[in-house]
Parts: sequence; structure tokens; C-alpha cells
Amino acid sequence: MVDKSPKREISDVFVEQLKSGVLLPFLDRVRHDDTLSLEIRNGYVDLYYRGGRLLGIKSNAEATKFSAEFDKHYFDGAKGYRPEPPSLPRGSIEREANAQEWVDAFAAIKQAMDIRFSENTKIEKEYQQAVVRDNNRHSTGELFDYVVIDVEYVQSAYAIPGQRTETGYRFDMVGFRWPVAGGSRANSKVTPVIMEMKAGDGAITSSRKGEKPDDLSPGLVKHVLDFERFLTPEPGEKISKPFDLLRQELAAMFETKKRLKLPSLPKRMTERVTITKDDVSERPEVLFVLANHQPSSKRLKNELEELAKRELPLREHADYSVATVSFAGYALFADKVIPLDEFIAKLP
Repeated sequence: MVDKSPKREISDVFVEQLKSGVLLPFLDRVRHDDTLSLEIRNGYVDLYYRGGRLLGIKSNAEATKFSAEFDKHYFDGAKGYRPEPPSLPRGSIEREANAQEWVDAFAAIKQAMDIRFSENTKIEKEYQQAVVRDNNRHSTGELFDYVVIDVEYVQSAYAIPGQRTETGYRFDMVGFRWPVAGGSRANSKVTPVIMEMKAGDGAITSSRKGEKPDDLSPGLVKHVLDFERFLTPEPGEKISKPFDLLRQELAAMFETKKRLKLPSLPKRMTERVTITKDDVSERPEVLFVLANHQPSSKRLKNELEELAKRELPLREHADYSVATVSFAGYALFADKVIPLDEFIAKLP
């Protein structure tokens, strides 16, 4: 079924049900379990574990009744090892006790996901959640220059009236750089950041899938093509409408997560700034986060050379960069982020 909802937001009533209503057990658990993250969707929320969707929580139009959705394929397990699946709570959530029953089942659900992931890996998605944990949570999250606002971001193909796309847009992570380049933390001005995670050299290459030159697998070249399509404005416009919607959504999601007092936002931001769409820069940053690149592999060099051959208009609509780290980890410091053309020039 196509999700035609245009925005990533939940109603005020939904927020209150999470803060003090029937959904409070879910919020309490997320606040005390750093293996979980709560992400805002188009009228519902998803709980993620190791990069997989542990539970979806949806509401009726009035946000008075809710349903919990769990993907039972996780119970398929691994070859030769399929523990007996537990009996799950009923899907409808009408009372706080119903939500608590699901929270009590999280241990069994997590175990099922662990076993499933042992053979059906989601390592790239798991690394995304590691980026969130390193840059958003705990004392480490108070030090860094980037914050992730959403993972597995999707903008509906129907989001912009009159500009329907074939598939919509999908990005690994979206968030903020704060402060903006050359700025200070004395104000709320932020740079919107689209982050693309690549784990291993096999994910870097944009291989041809069909006869059309741009019919490619999702490597770096393919992603740049998609970013430019997303960011290129219509004639006479300053910025593209899809990107302008993202700016609005980022500000709204930040403020909603702040209202929920989620630990996945650093206190340095939640206690000091209020972000509106006007605080979100009209020029974004596109940040590639490359994990586990093998130095002796030529795939990265070949892909970036292919990017250069295409003479794509880099930096026309965004500042393209590559994240590097100080020693190991996923901490994103502004002075460790290298402009893409400079990164290409430094490759051996």
C-alpha cells in the first residue's frame, strides 16, 4: 500500500498519549534503553532495535485507540535454529496495561531479531543506529557537531502537489549540523544534513541495472544523482519544494522529540534552543559516512572517478562532504568532515 501522507509528524494528542496516556510504557522504556530509538513517521511512530523496526505504533484518526505492529518474519530465525516463538500481546492498545504487555515482550522480540540478523544481516542499518547513539546520546553526544533527527527518512511521492515523483525520496539519516559553519552555539541556526551510510566496499559501487545510464544500484554515484534530483529547484524558485518540506519536517520532528524528552537528543540542544523552519539553513550539507572501507580496495577510488567523469554539479545545491573520525567510532566533528572534492584529490 502506498503511504500518501505528506509529512513526518504526529498529532498533539498522540504526543500526550506518549507522555502521560496509554502509550507511556513505550516512552518510559525508550528513555531507559539505549538500544532502542523512537522515530516519528507520517501519523505514527516506529521503535528501532539494531537498525530493524522492532514495533510500529499507529493510531486511529483521533489518536484515541492504537495498534502495535510487529514483523513476524523475525521469528523465522536462522537455518537450523528456530526457537519456539513466544505468544505476542494482542495488537490493539486501548489501555496502558496493553502497552505494558508489549514492553514486557521486548526481551523475546529482541532475541528473535538477534537470531534473524545473525544470517540476514542489517549491518548498515545497525551502524546508522550507532551513529545516532554516538552523536545524540550520553555524555559523548554533548560534544559533537552533528545530531541525527531521523533514520530511514522517506518523503512520499505524493508529498508535493503537482510534483509527484515515481518513487519519492529515501535517505539513511537526516539531521542538523549545529552550529552552522563559522557560527557559535549562541543561537538556533542549524544546517540541514542528509547523511548516507555505506558499510563495506560492496555498497559503494553504482552498477548498471538496465539500459538507461542512470538505472543504477545504490552506490555513491546513484546517491548523488538522487540528491541532486531532490535539491534542484523548479525554474524561478530559490530552493526545491521537496527540500523545503524536509526543512519543515526537521524542525517539527526536533521540537516533538524535545517535548517527549527523548534521550536521543543531546541536552546541549534541548535545553538551549528552539528550532523553527526559519532557523534551518536553505543550503544543506550532504554527508557520506563510509564504514569499514578496505584501504587496498580500488572500489572507492573507481566510484569517485566515475563521479568525476559525469561532471555532476557538485556543490551547486549542497556542500558534499565525507566524514572521517578521530581514532575510531562514529563521532562527527565538523573539523573531521572533508569536502568531497578535497577527499577525491587526496585518494592515492
